[in-house]
Amino acid sequence: MSNVLHYSDILIRFVSIWNYSTFLMQKTLPTQLEIRKRSARISKRRAIILASLYVLFMIHLLHWWIAGRTMAPAELNETMFTLEQGVVTIGAILLGVILISVFMFGRFFCSWGCHILALEDLASWILNKFGIKPKPVRSRLLPLAAVAAIFYMFVWPTLVRLYEGRTWPGLRVLTDDEGLGSFTTEQFTRNLPGPLMTTVTFIFVGGAIVWLMGSRGFCRYVCPYGALFAGIDRVSPAGIQLVGDCDGCGECTAVCTSHIRVHHEIQVHGRVVTPGCLKDLDCVTSCPRDALKFGYGKPSLFRSFSNFTKPDVPWAWSWTEEILGAIVCTATTLATRSLYGEIPFLLAITFGVIAAWGAVTTLQLFTTAHLRVGRFQLKANGDFKPASISWIFVGTVITFVLIHSGWIRWHEHKGQQAWAEVQNGDVAKGEPMVRHLELVIKYGIYHPPYADRMLAQLWLSSDTPQKAIPHLHYLVKVWPKSEIWKKRLENAKLQLENTPLLDQKQTN
Repeated sequence: MSNVLHYSDILIRFVSIWNYSTFLMQKTLPTQLEIRKRSARISKRRAIILASLYVLFMIHLLHWWIAGRTMAPAELNETMFTLEQGVVTIGAILLGVILISVFMFGRFFCSWGCHILALEDLASWILNKFGIKPKPVRSRLLPLAAVAAIFYMFVWPTLVRLYEGRTWPGLRVLTDDEGLGSFTTEQFTRNLPGPLMTTVTFIFVGGAIVWLMGSRGFCRYVCPYGALFAGIDRVSPAGIQLVGDCDGCGECTAVCTSHIRVHHEIQVHGRVVTPGCLKDLDCVTSCPRDALKFGYGKPSLFRSFSNFTKPDVPWAWSWTEEILGAIVCTATTLATRSLYGEIPFLLAITFGVIAAWGAVTTLQLFTTAHLRVGRFQLKANGDFKPASISWIFVGTVITFVLIHSGWIRWHEHKGQQAWAEVQNGDVAKGEPMVRHLELVIKYGIYHPPYADRMLAQLWLSSDTPQKAIPHLHYLVKVWPKSEIWKKRLENAKLQLENTPLLDQKQTN
């Protein structure tokens, strides 16, 4: 009997403790005010860190401007020099450190250390101030653009080198005099776009693609580093884990700027498995039950593929639209990449993704009964609205510009290809080179200085150096501080003055 009372007493005490613990848990759940405060606090910290990146860049730039020499730029794309030529660069070292951090902690760098994401967040903030909430486009094929960019930047050059039988020179540290300064340089802007392209990049990479493709449009559809980090994130044990009782309220999904169905993945897998999670922790701070935490568990591996094969919400585009988007994205990227010697590779992909969205939206204009883009109603109940006329007009103009750009880019490519062969000793390629590049100068929307530079060098090394004079005039106009081109122009004029009149007529 005493034993029964003893066990009854234990049971009563256990139940009392359980009820008290439950009461404490209920008491410690955060209020809506506390959730807002902690969400604002972590968002503020992240904004300060991202803004400090631009402060550091300006300090770096100022040091170079004053001292004339500074630490080499920490550009991740300079990893290509390491892979192709063995040149050790700060960018390659930084990329290695980031890859290790992604394996250990997940994609924290993307959300807390990327200057492009800072632009995306700024654009989202500005759009929200105007009552515009970026709507994500859930596409199946467009993310392959970022994967293709990885292959083109980091794999393709190595395959070409192996095919041509060239050996890798091994790792080496160089100075500016040897071609590319590994750690210090006088050429700080060696791989940076000029002011015009920087402004265009800010507008499209940090603005337009956010408005049209969602707050992480560049990260998802363009960034090759993001695609690389996503692959590492799949094998990382770190991530957003379920540590409490999830009631599926969807607050985490609502605040996720990466547009992940957080509540669905948490309930199905017990953690966020999509490698597009950038670990900005908004879902953690917004959970009203404190059921989400950053922690460690089994790697997600390929569990996110179920979101592709069995999505819980329909895809934005049909397969016909997906294929159209992929074709337009590829064509636009090829037509604009290095156009006029100016447009950077990633900006060209951005143009391609935006053009793909525009092409699919135009197709939907003629195949659906209702279509709205932002605040503009293009079609309702099968009837075209006035805004659709403007849409078609703008789309037609852009299409002609892209076709013209592709035509110009083809002539640029052929001209540059011929110039490379001329430099290798095939003088006969000079004639097609002149024909292609002169066409670029005559019919291009923009007069690219590189075309005049190549033509001037061609004529200066020929028997008719006076033909270089108009090209040298343009180069001096574009680069008035360049003493090299001024000197070459003076020498060409001097040769022209010393050339007999009959010879001048024969060479003109």
